[in-house]
Amino acid sequence: MMELKNKYLIATPQVIDPIFQQSVIYICDHTEQGSMGFIINKPSEMSVAEVCSKLNFMVANARFFNKNLCLTGGPAHRERGFILHRKTKKNFNSSLPVNEALMLTTSCDVLDCIGTEHEPEDYLIALGCAMWGAEQLENEIRQNDWLIADASLDLLFKVPFAKRWQTALLALGVMPNKLMLQAGEC
Repeated sequence: MMELKNKYLIATPQVIDPIFQQSVIYICDHTEQGSMGFIINKPSEMSVAEVCSKLNFMVANARFFNKNLCLTGGPAHRERGFILHRKTKKNFNSSLPVNEALMLTTSCDVLDCIGTEHEPEDYLIALGCAMWGAEQLENEIRQNDWLIADASLDLLFKVPFAKRWQTALLALGVMPNKLMLQAGEC
């Protein structure tokens, strides 16, 4: 089985589904049962403050969310919010470790600490996620739908959304304008 947890999937030009076209996906979990991750380069039209308002969740520090957009994390569970963040000293109600530096939180208590000394150093909020069944992702990789790259916190949190696909390709030494629609096999 391929080791895909804590990796990026970078869509190749043959991925034409508008949800996944030119996407970069951070893989949070990969087991024999399937895979789960988030598209990290496609912002939704809703800000974090708007999402909190729609959930009737009154965040004491809502002013910190005004410019922050939620990501469209993927087509599965679009009604759910996921917060991918650096580990903090504070524990949240529903958090799972992704790796030694990152946590995935699905409870709203993490939002309550934004703007305080307990806020995560970096975080992304995604609506929905990307999911694959057993062997589905491996098959897509064999069909040349995805390139695989090691994850970096800089790409995850620092690079602007619109530049993430290009930046991820360049980190692999691939020039985006040189990609071809079909790959060959020797």
